[in-house]
Amino acid sequence: MKTLLIMRHAKTQPDAPNGDHARVLTGRGHRDATMMGRYISKLVGVPDAIVTSDAKRALETAELVATSCRFTSPLTVEPDIYGAGASALASIVRRLPDTAACVVLVGHNPGMHDLIGLLSDSDVPIEHLPTAGIARLEHDSDQWQDLTPGSCRFREMMSPRLLAEQNG
Repeated sequence: MKTLLIMRHAKTQPDAPNGDHARVLTGRGHRDATMMGRYISKLVGVPDAIVTSDAKRALETAELVATSCRFTSPLTVEPDIYGAGASALASIVRRLPDTAACVVLVGHNPGMHDLIGLLSDSDVPIEHLPTAGIARLEHDSDQWQDLTPGSCRFREMMSPRLLAEQNG
């Protein structure tokens, strides 16, 4: 079985004085990414891989998540995630190594949200993937190349806000 955790980068600065690609996380973004990394650890333990966009905000998110869930392998930086639509993101997922059973994919909306809808076997019960939000999809195959439109089970969506509400 394959588990794909689709994660949107955490909260960023609103302006882009050095260009969109260079936008960095805010203090809230740092806290949220760390919180979601701990959540990932409770949910799946240590993921087998973390694949991230090369945009600064996604890299920062992935690094904080990695530290929080005790992921010690190198991050996989995939420049093609930045600006990609659902079909291009699905192609990236299908090229993941089959030795990785659980992968965190860190990127940007609308592509991340659209990828959830593309791969899910039913209507996705979320309007959008919020910053630092995670959607968990599962697939019965042992090969990532078998992921096709509608072939994954949507298991849950978690965000920093929902997690804070649950923890009171």
